[in-house]
Amino acid sequence: MAKQVAKSTAKKKAKSTAHKKPAAAKSQKTAAAARPPDRGKNPAYVLIIMGLLTALALLFGKFYSPQRPVVEKSSVEKHVSEKKEDKREKDKPTREGGDRESKSAREVKTVNQTQTNEVPEKKEAESVKIYFVALNEKTDKMYLAAVSRKVGKQPLLENTLRELVKGPTAAEKRKGLLTAIPPELRINSVKIRNKTAEIDFNSAIEYGAAGSILLNRLDQIVYTATQFSGVGSVIIKINGKARQTLGADGLSISGPLHRRQ
Repeated sequence: MAKQVAKSTAKKKAKSTAHKKPAAAKSQKTAAAARPPDRGKNPAYVLIIMGLLTALALLFGKFYSPQRPVVEKSSVEKHVSEKKEDKREKDKPTREGGDRESKSAREVKTVNQTQTNEVPEKKEAESVKIYFVALNEKTDKMYLAAVSRKVGKQPLLENTLRELVKGPTAAEKRKGLLTAIPPELRINSVKIRNKTAEIDFNSAIEYGAAGSILLNRLDQIVYTATQFSGVGSVIIKINGKARQTLGADGLSISGPLHRRQ
């Protein structure tokens, strides 16, 4: 009896299990149908996509080919470039042209040297002494005072005497320098013979020629003229004529005048 019950129970379980198996299989088929296909396992699909992309790339390259923009040089850059090219061309003379240029330069140099030799040298100024007079306030006596001047070298003595006639400058006058030379005095000529200067004046040398004024006047002329090594004494003439005396007092000027010791 117990064996029959066990067999009956086993048959029921087997029957129940047999009914469940088809349901499980059906469920697995439905899940497989609902799941999307695996792209990685479909090579045909990949090939189709790659073919389409390649075709699009070829079409794009055919109808659209962008070119790199060309940047033109500015007008200034063109001008500078052209100038450089011209300079290069000029700096490349032919041998014949270079020889011609060298020959021309030599000729110009020779001409310049010739002209330099022909042109006389420019006369430079010479520093000389001009003798004026000043008052010694302690003794109330006049004495000679020398100042420096720049004069032309040729003729040196005559230029120096003309500077003497001009008299002291304003600054020198403020220092107390005076002159006994009349402003109307003119120098007609100057000749040097045997270290004696023959100076020809106009008649103004006798203006106001009296006493110490005449002595100071002659001293200014003699000291200014005899500062040069080639002049040791002075002979005074008036309008080309030699005189024995000078002034109202009849001061003798017959012989050569020297510096007073």
